[in-house]
Amino acid sequence: MVEVNIEIDDVTKTYNIPTSWDEVSVRQFTQLYRFKNENSNELLGAVNLISAISDIDTSILLQMDIDDFKKLTTQVEFITTEVPKVSVDYLEIGEDKYYLYTDFNKLTTGEVITLETILESSNFDVHKVMSDLLCLFLRKKDGDKFEKFTTDMLKRKEMFLELPVSQVYHVFGFFLNGGNSSPNNTKDSTRNNDQSTTHKEDLQKN
Repeated sequence: MVEVNIEIDDVTKTYNIPTSWDEVSVRQFTQLYRFKNENSNELLGAVNLISAISDIDTSILLQMDIDDFKKLTTQVEFITTEVPKVSVDYLEIGEDKYYLYTDFNKLTTGEVITLETILESSNFDVHKVMSDLLCLFLRKKDGDKFEKFTTDMLKRKEMFLELPVSQVYHVFGFFLNGGNSSPNNTKDSTRNNDQSTTHKEDLQKN
């Protein structure tokens, strides 16, 4: 993180902005996709993107001197690059280890219903429901066996929202690369291709 000073009406306040995907949470990354293709104004798009990944409210950004704002956009140019997909055996959160569950050919009825409900709620845009999907994809182990799915696992959503997106983005490679994770319609989750760099125009045209 870096600190930036923004002066509005002779009052200067300090804000934190990330300088890499390692400093962007799943929550913030999901916020980015609230604004994807929402408007055709590149400058307003840049305002929304910066607000989504920082603690700077859009009302503050809109009051900035335009030259100062354009300088600020150079601080977050990393969002025009792909999110790294670093594969790891497990994620350690607190005292627990969560392993990537990949046995999608043996899903239970409950898992299929949950998976399809989550995807349908976002019009099959994986980026908008990452934390929900992580509740199915990241599981604890008892010895060599994965814990069985229960709806209580969905309560982990808030915890997964705070993870750095760079730690979990590889988990979604199955969907983003065109995999079919269920015997039914979940292959439609790949309707939206990997769009981790779709924010490039909003920043680069300013």
